Amino acid sequence: MLEIKNLSKSFGKYKVIKDINLEIKNGECLGILGSNGAGKTTLMELIVGQIKPSSGEILIDGEKNIYKKVGIQFQEGMWPMGVNSKILVKFFKQNWFKEIDEKTKELIKIFEIEKLLKKDLNNLSGGQKQRVNAFLAVINNPQFIFLDEMISGLDLKMQLKLMDFFRNLKSEGKTIVLISHNPEEVEELCDRVIILKNGEVYLDDRTKNIVKKYGSIRKMLIEYYKKEFEINEY
Repeated sequence: MLEIKNLSKSFGKYKVIKDINLEIKNGECLGILGSNGAGKTTLMELIVGQIKPSSGEILIDGEKNIYKKVGIQFQEGMWPMGVNSKILVKFFKQNWFKEIDEKTKELIKIFEIEKLLKKDLNNLSGGQKQRVNAFLAVINNPQFIFLDEMISGLDLKMQLKLMDFFRNLKSEGKTIVLISHNPEEVEELCDRVIILKNGEVYLDDRTKNIVKKYGSIRKMLIEYYKKEFEINEY
């Protein structure tokens, strides 16, 4: 289980994350929604240890040292010039002097990055970087997988292929946390949805309950943003 307890993060006087408490069960897929600037990526960066909280703590299975258990795919990735995917595979797998193993070769085919392995990562297109970043998130078979805009920039074929791949991982008991602006992606993959608003949890409900009440995740978001528009008019 992933436990987030009284988590806050401030940058100077600006409080981005405000006393968030969440529990994410093993094998659950949680979708995080919200406007730009709501704190979604900051929350993920806090959970995986990319940045330190101002207060609160994050535990995975009761432990603070979680890094060996997680796989992370961020929307953006900056790499030193000359670094290619093959170098990263060797680094992540810690097998500099060995051939790539069969399981990794299978993943390379799934994410369709065979032709990208020797290319400088900084010269890849946005969609190609997304595929490489998502691939690296699962290369070491982590129990907890964090995805930031996983299908952003991908063509429809690859979107469907990767959604099916991560759906299968979820069926194997993997825990997935997904940031997305795509309501169909969230509805397809996630058991539970939260909306962040100004660094706080505005909504936390099961996907099936939201669909039963609104008809779809998209319709729920339309209702939510309509209320936002009305508030901002005054």
